[in-house]
Amino acid sequence: MNKSYLFLAAIAILLGLGLLVLEANEPSDERTPESILVELNEDTRYITTDELAQRIIEGDPSVQLVDVRDPYDFMDFGLPGAESIPTSDICTEVAVELFDTPGKDFIFYSNGDVEANKAWMIAAREGHERLYVLRGGLNRWIETIIKPSRPADTEPQEVFDLYQLRLGASEYFTGGSANVASEIPAEEIQFTRKKKKNVVEGGC
Repeated sequence: MNKSYLFLAAIAILLGLGLLVLEANEPSDERTPESILVELNEDTRYITTDELAQRIIEGDPSVQLVDVRDPYDFMDFGLPGAESIPTSDICTEVAVELFDTPGKDFIFYSNGDVEANKAWMIAAREGHERLYVLRGGLNRWIETIIKPSRPADTEPQEVFDLYQLRLGASEYFTGGSANVASEIPAEEIQFTRKKKKNVVEGGC
């Protein structure tokens, strides 16, 4: 079974058990495990790489990417406009200040889904809203946006239409030179390094 689903199933069980021990009479800004479980089951938290690429290209001001990987991986390669907040720092002052920014959709991403989903659940439990996860993470981004594969000739026209859109997105994000690995590890990607942000210690 896929590790992502095993991880999410374990978290769902823990959240379900949490319903039994929470004290209902204590006021809190935190969301209930029950409401988080509903979103987990509905998969409404996911945004696809194609949707994200389109929003970035169109200059959507509501997009706020949150890279939850190690800061050094982020320095090697990160998506445009992303902030580096590792999962362990989701509850720090710097993160809370970011999540309090009005009018933003916060889109967590990592190499795959697991770490981004963990960050999503922590932030959701703390009561933050408009939280999303980039489905497939950077590996899917490389596969579909940076280095899209040409469909087979037998594919329907809509598949070729999507391929043409992806080629345009690839040109936009790479300037026509998609010289990156087809999958992360991030240390193999050759991109301009970003300045490392100071990380505030602390947590939930």
